[in-house]
Formats: sequence, C-alpha cells, structure tokens
Amino acid sequence: MDAFIRLVPGWDNLLLGVQTGVWVALLAIFVIGMIARALVIFLFPHLLKPLTERIDSLNEFEMRSRISFGAAGAGLVWWKLTEYLGTEPEVVLPSTFEFWITSFAEVVFLVGLIWGVMRLVDLVPVIVAWRDEDGELDGTEKTLVTAVESVLRVMVVLAGAVLIAEAFGFNLKTLLAGLGIGGLAFAFAAKDTIGNLFGSITLLLDRPFRIGDWIKVGSSEGEVFEIGIRTTLLRTSADTVITLPNSSLVNKQVENFGRRRWRRYQPTFYLDLASDADALEAFCTGIWKLVCDHPKTQKHGSSYARVSAISKDSFEIACNLYWDVSGGNEEKDAREKFLLDVSRLVKELGLEFFEPRMRATRE
Repeated sequence: MDAFIRLVPGWDNLLLGVQTGVWVALLAIFVIGMIARALVIFLFPHLLKPLTERIDSLNEFEMRSRISFGAAGAGLVWWKLTEYLGTEPEVVLPSTFEFWITSFAEVVFLVGLIWGVMRLVDLVPVIVAWRDEDGELDGTEKTLVTAVESVLRVMVVLAGAVLIAEAFGFNLKTLLAGLGIGGLAFAFAAKDTIGNLFGSITLLLDRPFRIGDWIKVGSSEGEVFEIGIRTTLLRTSADTVITLPNSSLVNKQVENFGRRRWRRYQPTFYLDLASDADALEAFCTGIWKLVCDHPKTQKHGSSYARVSAISKDSFEIACNLYWDVSGGNEEKDAREKFLLDVSRLVKELGLEFFEPRMRATRE
C-alpha cells in the first residue's frame, strides 16, 4: 500500500489534512470494494444454482439477497483495507478521520450481512415445506415455523445491534450491563407474555396436540383450531370458543382424544322378556359376527355381545367393540351402519326390542 501511495505525483501534499496519495488510495479502496460487490452479485446465483434447481422458491431468495451479500462483500473490503491503510508508517491520516471511515465500512459490512441473514430466516418455511412429506404445512407446522422465524429475527437484530454499537466504539460491557438491567425490568413487567411465548414454543416442539384434535384441559374441552404465539383456541361442542394461555397448558394435564388408537363403543340392547332363549343366543352370535365383519372395527378378540342381565321387564344384551376410525364423523357413520344391521338382525330372528308401552298394552 505504501509503494502504491508513493507512485502518486505529489503524494505527500496535504489536502484537508490528508496526503494526496492517501486520497488516491482511498479511492482505489472504494473501487476495489465495488468490484468485490459486483463479483459477489455475479457469483451468488452460480453458488446457489444446485439448490435453486431443486427448490423453486429459492429463486426469489437469490434475487432478493444477493444485493445484501454484495453490500457485505464491499463493506468487508473497505473495512479491512482502510484498517491496513492506517497501519502504514508514512501515511498521514487523522485518527478521527480514520475512525469514521473504518466504522462506516464495518457498519456497511454488518448491515449487509444482517440483512442477508434475515433473508436466510425467510427460507425456514421453504426448507420445512420442502422436507415435508406432502410438501404442504398444516396449521401446527405453520405456527411452529412462524415462532421459529420470530425468535431467529429477534436474535439476529439483537446481535447486529450489539456489533454495530461496538463498531462505533461503544463500551460493550456497559451496553450489555444496561441491556441486562433493562431486560430484567422488562421480564418482570411482561412475565406472563414471556411465559406464554415459551409455553407456545414448548407446545409446538413437544406437540401434545395438533390442530383438529379434540382435547380436554381441566374443565375445558373442545377441538383445537388455532395455536398462537400467546394462546390456544378451542371450539367447544356448543360452538363457543375457549381461549387458553399457552403457559397454563404446559403445566396442566392435557387429555387428547385425537391421539386414540381406537374408540370404544359399549351399547346395551334391551329385548322383550318373552324372547326365545335360542333366538337370544343366535342374536348375540350374530352381533359378534357383525362386529368382526365390519370394515371399521378392530380388537375382535376383546369384542363381545352377551346377555348381561334379566330384569323384570327385559333381557339386557351388553356389547363391547372398538372402532378403527380417525374422526367423529367417521365414527358416527360406522355406528349408524352397525345399529341398522342390528335392527335387521332382530327382525330376522323374530325378536322384539323392549318397549314399556307395548308391554303394558299386552298386559
């Protein structure tokens, strides 16, 4: 650098307190930085080409972020070369002038880098959707991605603010101490909000339930239709909405009906007391066959249909079966088909369901 400065005619003449050769060197540093910027912008698409060919959404990221990383490249060149320029023994460069030029170059580098990293954060949903089996995110996954994006952005901004403050010569220890005291006061003032935020992260990572699951938390019961950063919303059977703070869900027992491997069904059929015993036996056998032949039942070894009691008015037939269904509507359809088949079986065997009014009429 010193040899280059001495090549400038009249290099040691002072202009605004700076040698003419140094002005030329600064201009050369600026040009080199702009060349570095153009080079980064040119090479960036080629470096990402193997990924953009596999993930279409990366094309937009590449177009939006190459300017940021190009600025970071220029700032890095300006920063390091101006620092090196200040170490040359023959250079007359006022300390204040050197400080502001170096700080400006470092800030350009940091801002470009931070902005580029923020663009990288935008890739979180793209990468998650690409790795997902069906390529589409459900409500819970979208909420989790949103939470992760928010946390990453806050971390990047805070880290960038500290680095930029350090570039301008602020005492980092004093700054961190001030942030610590302010953060402590903020934590006390917003402890519920912070608790809900960490509760939502815990819920989204552990996934005790998903959107669409029917859950019971204490006395509250309903279908999960939204998992937010602060609260979870349930739709009750009365079509009302229950708002549950996420911090409370972490510390409470959650009963998730949506995670059931099967749904148990235990109907009881009441047949007329005058029913024939052989017909009752055939009825119980017929029900068990209906259960085994039904496409939506399982655990046939634990299923049964037996005469459980004889009351003063009727025979009681207790049944036990297990539905292999994923939703409430599917269970209702399966139950309807089963009950209609039972009704047909009763007629085929010449049996009658117990009806108090009909028995009173016969008496």
